[in-house]
Amino acid sequence: EYYLRKLTSVAVKLSQAMPYLVSAIAAAQGIASVEELQGNDECQSSSSMNIQMKLSIVRLDHSIAEIKKTSPGIGVGSLSRAVLDDLSCQSATGEPASRKWLSFARNTSCNFNLKEELIKKIMRYVKEPDRWTAFSSLLLKSIAFHRHIDPSMSVDVSAIVLPVIDLPRTKFNRPFLPQTVTGNSSRRVTDEEVEECRESVMSISHQFPYLCMIHKQRSDHTSTQLPHDMLGCDVVMFEPRLNEYSPTISDFLKPFVGCFTSCEWQAISNDASLRPRSDDSIVKEFYLRWAMKEAYTKALGVGLYVDFDSFEIRLIGHDVDSTNIEGDWKPRGSLWGSITTDLHHCNSNGQVEHQVSFVGQVMRMREPRSDAKSDAVQNGYWVFTFVPLVDGLDNNSKEPDNSTISGCICICKGPFDEEADAATSSKSIVNIENLTLLELIQMHGKETLI
Repeated sequence: EYYLRKLTSVAVKLSQAMPYLVSAIAAAQGIASVEELQGNDECQSSSSMNIQMKLSIVRLDHSIAEIKKTSPGIGVGSLSRAVLDDLSCQSATGEPASRKWLSFARNTSCNFNLKEELIKKIMRYVKEPDRWTAFSSLLLKSIAFHRHIDPSMSVDVSAIVLPVIDLPRTKFNRPFLPQTVTGNSSRRVTDEEVEECRESVMSISHQFPYLCMIHKQRSDHTSTQLPHDMLGCDVVMFEPRLNEYSPTISDFLKPFVGCFTSCEWQAISNDASLRPRSDDSIVKEFYLRWAMKEAYTKALGVGLYVDFDSFEIRLIGHDVDSTNIEGDWKPRGSLWGSITTDLHHCNSNGQVEHQVSFVGQVMRMREPRSDAKSDAVQNGYWVFTFVPLVDGLDNNSKEPDNSTISGCICICKGPFDEEADAATSSKSIVNIENLTLLELIQMHGKETLI
């Protein structure tokens, strides 16, 4: 019985380590990719049918309470140091063993300088919630990297210790999953030398108490670029930030008027009868339209480095008719009302998931200003998916209502050349997983907090 348990444990560890072993063999034989080792023709034949898109959501306030209940008195500083000490940390731009970035299980030695740098980035924030957000974001992005290696990675305690991976960033400070590296593999390379992976893409966003990440990848390890591989997400909470300088909703919104076109702001501020919206309604409309803009610019890879008023997003069937997309906007009800009319979809496991998708057309409205840092706006069709954040609701129990919804996630993917193609893509359901900070730690292979 003793040897049987030992053999079972070894079998589990081998199954989880298999993607890394295959990569190491490929590197040793000078093979450019895992597909060549496994049989490229077989992989390519089914590649178009094996695309996964998963939205990971972490409720940070609940996660922090869970951790402090498990380990009273522990703080984010001591926890982050303990986790990075035990798991080790590694840069995604350091010590590649092959042209593919699939070799990290063989080297889990902790980079001391990197560890101190990561802890410093976490602790530089003054407010405690921001520190917890930074630490959780680091772990969630690391999970995206490991899932790029092994798409079948589960939410269980990993049988092997996985290092915490620090992802490279673009010149616009966007984190990305790396694919190849140029230069001498004996040195750490810079982010600019790293090629971004196009068969596995991700985008992350946070607004306390939520952290979310959308990740789209092929599940069969093929190296074929994803179709419509631009992907962005943004999370917003329906809470106006009122203070002594902005005591009213109007005062709060005034600085943002210039970020929208006149038609967009009309849709935010007025209802279908062109009457001013209530404070609650205008706040929701503002945040939803803002989330669309930010998710779109994050999909482009530039974020806030592009002028938001230089482009307009028209939701087909809501803002404009499909028969006259470039025509005048039609006064309609609230966007939030359209989102909440039909919230229930079921995933492949039969679980109820709350999401609604629209096809939108992005139109450039003017040329960028001379001091603009980016001119990345692309006309075309995009899919915008909205996932309301529901408080205290069992997904299998009842319908959400406005009293249980505190915010919303917007996901943008594209571009599409034809409206029909975007409409077809809008019918696909995003798989949603709710994670805790403790699960993110355990997924790296650390069973205890301290």
